[in-house]
Amino acid sequence: MPGRFISTHSMVLALPLHVDHLPERGAAVEAETAAARPGGGYVTLAAAAAQGVKASMASPLGTGPNSYTVRQHLEEADVEILTTELVGDIGIAIQLVEADGSTTSVVTAGVESEPSRAALDRITLHDGDLVHISGVDLTNRIGAETLTGWGASLPESVMLVVSISPAVEEVPVSAWRRLLSRADVVTMNIREKAALDAILTRVEPGLSIRHIMRPHAAVVRRLGVMGCELQVNESAPRIHLPAFDAFTVDTAGVGDTHIATMCASLLKGASLEDACRAANAAAAFTIAHESALPVPTLADIEQILEQGGLIYSS
Repeated sequence: MPGRFISTHSMVLALPLHVDHLPERGAAVEAETAAARPGGGYVTLAAAAAQGVKASMASPLGTGPNSYTVRQHLEEADVEILTTELVGDIGIAIQLVEADGSTTSVVTAGVESEPSRAALDRITLHDGDLVHISGVDLTNRIGAETLTGWGASLPESVMLVVSISPAVEEVPVSAWRRLLSRADVVTMNIREKAALDAILTRVEPGLSIRHIMRPHAAVVRRLGVMGCELQVNESAPRIHLPAFDAFTVDTAGVGDTHIATMCASLLKGASLEDACRAANAAAAFTIAHESALPVPTLADIEQILEQGGLIYSS
């Protein structure tokens, strides 16, 4: 049996608003609303579970109605909850989805921003488990100290995958140094990699993400419509994997789906190259649908891999 996918990526309740364009500062635009749905780490966990691996949530949930809604969705997705509930509630993410699928989010903080080291230490880890820590949860002091400390102390028998987030500039440099020096795989998009390398260079000239990471660790750079690029270790060549054909409808959750599919494939014994190829197929499915839900099934991904892209009926 493969190990578990354990994610500390925090949960929020998402409220998507579809707009023709973003308003100028002080202006207003009309929006079409969709039903509230679980966001943040939910997509990552649900996508991993849909690939047939055991998915476990290691981020806080509260006692409020937002948490109750997300908890129901987690149970339906067959995601195990490893943490005890806190008094309070998780935050809300207001998502402005433009006509071209681009998504801009405004997020309020709740109990998800208060991870507990004691709660994480109570999780029994097994050889072969894969832990995912998202940079989105490192922007506040408690999250940065708790998650980097726990992540850095993980046993070598557990794989650590770190995803850089759009809020890369808000994370303390010390947190990046500590977490990336333990990571087995670091995944990020084009902007996130450029931003973090620029931050590190300002701290120490010539310093980059690769310099902090261990020689055997891998880097995955998501390139949007160009697919992704990977380097399995420090001395290996960079490999480019093209994206699969798909029409862009909504970019929300595409990165999370890519990360989850890559991790699930690694847990099932795939090479990093094959895992990223499957992740590209999952991303093509997600970007062609309004919202990141429902997540692609294993059959969806296999079909895209076989066909070389999404087949649209005339």
